[in-house]
Amino acid sequence: MARSTPVHLCVIKRKPDLATVLTIDRDPLQQEVLATLLKHDGHRVHPTADAETALAILQSALVDLVIVEPATQRPDGLRLCQQIRQLNPYRPLMIVSERGDEEQIFRALMVAADDYMVKPISPRLFVGHVHALLRRAEQVRGQRWQDQNISIGEIALNLQQMHAIVNGEPVPLTPRELSLLHALMENANRVLSRDQLMRIAWGERFIGTPKAVDVYVQRLRRKIQPHLAAGFYIEAQRGFGYKFEIPRPQPVAS
Repeated sequence: MARSTPVHLCVIKRKPDLATVLTIDRDPLQQEVLATLLKHDGHRVHPTADAETALAILQSALVDLVIVEPATQRPDGLRLCQQIRQLNPYRPLMIVSERGDEEQIFRALMVAADDYMVKPISPRLFVGHVHALLRRAEQVRGQRWQDQNISIGEIALNLQQMHAIVNGEPVPLTPRELSLLHALMENANRVLSRDQLMRIAWGERFIGTPKAVDVYVQRLRRKIQPHLAAGFYIEAQRGFGYKFEIPRPQPVAS
């Protein structure tokens, strides 16, 4: 296995918003190198050596970027990359591998990867590649937000006209209310903490406390509840956050 290069930390004057990065590599030294570079650049890091653990993290936590060494995963590291891609086709995936042959790189890029770096990596170039992937993902996310309408149960979002449609009735929403409802509906049936909702809906630069989420949920309740035939779709999870789900039908009294 190729030796990792010494870590020479570089200073980037302009950083992207703080991201959460999952790294998958069985080499503990390489894990340490990647974690050091990413943390120095201001990101949260979830390191793991195990494919099953990685998939569990991706299904339970918000991850902005995945970095994987497929050569250390058995039986097929590229199969793991495909599974990661299936969970979220828009989340960027970078391969950092000791294998540098053209056929391997071509296959990886065609199958699942958005980027490919060969070990030993240049720390400065690695940070640059991470910035580029996160920047591109943010642009794609913004475009999807503009283009995508969501409909679940009685509630639909018209993102172009900035309102919800509840049982056919348009309900005007402020930009922050719309962003919060959009974040909840995109993660339907998944419990999100207040901090997670703030980050998804309003971004890292939002200035406020998690209590702001409670305030805006109450505003959504007041605007949407009168138009609903069933119960409210945003359920509070005591001491944690909220979940968007279709209300269960109430039993009919005999």
